[in-house]
Amino acid sequence: MINRREFLGAVAASVSLPAAALRDARASEWGSPVFDLHFHMRGQLLKAYPKTTFIGHADAFWANVSADYHNEAAYPSGPIVRGGITDRLLGNYPNLYGDLSANSGNNMLSRDPEFTTDFLRRHQNKLLFGSDCSCTDGHGAGVSQANNPAAARLAGMCVARATLTVLKRSASPEIFRKIAWDNAHKLLRIS
Repeated sequence: MINRREFLGAVAASVSLPAAALRDARASEWGSPVFDLHFHMRGQLLKAYPKTTFIGHADAFWANVSADYHNEAAYPSGPIVRGGITDRLLGNYPNLYGDLSANSGNNMLSRDPEFTTDFLRRHQNKLLFGSDCSCTDGHGAGVSQANNPAAARLAGMCVARATLTVLKRSASPEIFRKIAWDNAHKLLRIS
């Protein structure tokens, strides 16, 4: 009998479309301290389905960019220690891309400017900008981050606008264009 993971990998590969499957494995309730405790096993999935393109996203994916992350917070702060699981997976598996949207992507980009510039340069062909912002005006109005205490640093702000600002500041114009536009168009075959 085929399991859900095998089914997803087979279907996505058969239609040559990416699968957004490397998310947190939890039923999210804001502030919940439960994260993807099996994140370290994602390499097995990527290796088992080399013809399936996966797009990683969410708290555990971006928190694990730092080698010192131990599932203690959805949005860790402070400098990033090189050699984290996400950084290694992006470097080792051509079938893995990273979606920089939402609080999780913004938090990773905002933590350590020196690391971010190098990270964007190294993975420039595998990173995708996504907005994933629920504000109603592009400036943080409406629900935005007010209902997510773990993302209080972005309360009253448009996450998409804040993420684009960090990307522009951290990347060359060529790399910015790849991440903000070209990579998604190429991956999703949008002309």
